[in-house]
Amino acid sequence: MSKRETLNWSSVFDCLANDERRAILSFLVDEDDQVTIDDVAAHLAVDGNDDAVHRARVQLHHVHLPKLNAAGLIVWSRDQGTVRETTLAYQLPVGAITTAPVTTAQGTETQQVSD
Repeated sequence: MSKRETLNWSSVFDCLANDERRAILSFLVDEDDQVTIDDVAAHLAVDGNDDAVHRARVQLHHVHLPKLNAAGLIVWSRDQGTVRETTLAYQLPVGAITTAPVTTAQGTETQQVSD
């Protein structure tokens, strides 16, 4: 059975539909090795204060990492508090894990909206 037949592509597409999950994947792909959950939380935290990092860590633990792990895009070690991308993350097109502004027909840029 091929790798394509064993993947749940709906889960992969659901993960890619979210800006924060794409930011997580982009961060992991740019790193050389596994990273800690704290590293990822600090990367996602908007203003970098302790409260923002804590909120990001909670979101990672309860929402984003379980979805990315279930889709086969990351390997998450809860016991060690580490995460790394899988080879599937490298197989995605480069634009699939980046968030770029959308240009409207009038030529103005707008933010992408996602779940």
